Amino acid sequence: MTKFVRALGAAMLCLGLLSSANIMAKQDPTAPAQEKKDKQPKADTTTINGTVAAVTDSAVTVVDGQQAEHTVTVNSETKVTKAGKDATLADVKANDVVAIEMKKGDGETWTAVRIAVS
Repeated sequence: MTKFVRALGAAMLCLGLLSSANIMAKQDPTAPAQEKKDKQPKADTTTINGTVAAVTDSAVTVVDGQQAEHTVTVNSETKVTKAGKDATLADVKANDVVAIEMKKGDGETWTAVRIAVS
């Protein structure tokens, strides 16, 4: 009976280790960390994480984890931070990892409220 209990315990331990390994494998270790915020995002905003593909004076193009490309408009009200410090749009470069909080504009346009460069 003791051997049976030990075998059952070992089997449960192995099953637990396998399931935790499976969960960890599904996590994307390359996903950028989101900027810590004191406030909750507004209900009318959404956040996108990805890598900058291009930057202009009026827009930032980001490629997300599913390789989808998103172009987000920027304006004078867009707040930019880099490594947790205030920055400008000129500090955002191609291949930077970013988290962009954005709000829906007219039609299919999105406007960046906050850009956090990791």
